[in-house]
Amino acid sequence: MRARVHDQSVLFSVGNPADSIQKHHFNGSFYEVEELRMISQHFPVGGRFLDIGANVGNHSLYLALFLHASLVVPVEPNPVAAKLLISNLHLNGVEGKVDFNWVGYGVSNEARSDLGISWPEKNLGGAKLAENQGAIPVIPASDLVENQTFDLIKIDVEGMEISVLESLLPGLGENRPVMFVEVDDVNADAFKALVALHGYEIVDRFKRYRRNENYLIRPSEETQEISKSA
Repeated sequence: MRARVHDQSVLFSVGNPADSIQKHHFNGSFYEVEELRMISQHFPVGGRFLDIGANVGNHSLYLALFLHASLVVPVEPNPVAAKLLISNLHLNGVEGKVDFNWVGYGVSNEARSDLGISWPEKNLGGAKLAENQGAIPVIPASDLVENQTFDLIKIDVEGMEISVLESLLPGLGENRPVMFVEVDDVNADAFKALVALHGYEIVDRFKRYRRNENYLIRPSEETQEISKSA
């Protein structure tokens, strides 16, 4: 599908027009425009973006095209979503700034190789890893930031956000990027405690669905001051 966004031509690869995300692409717009606007306020032009749970590439494509990210690293375990993700990035000519090495991988707090994946018929973005049902490789989130720095990390992993953050946060070292995290309501208290423990604060949030909420977090002012003095 060809669309016009911010006075620029955009091509979307759509496999299922009834899908909750792809229907926006089919109708010529990006998904979660309010959240993308929120991210835009905290992402430097030419920054580096890690997209954990990239799905069909909605956020990766937007940051590559309109925020001119110098590096985009999408992570997506679902092979159906991964095909559309790759297509969307190639169709729009941004593949040169994309590291595709983690497409096909899931992320948690430990390495696994026995997980499968399933999703509702009209919600590819709702795909969840399933115990002992396949052979999808899963890596610790810390592997993604080893010898890499990012300006913003997005995490959308359908309820596995605590496991991802438990591995990711200790592995960041001196690199303290802004993060945009979808959090299931049942995980909200654990999320808030975990990010506070690691020196992050919530600076914005957006609730689109009944069972989860999107949070934008950054290093607290105190943490930033300690980092500067060090």
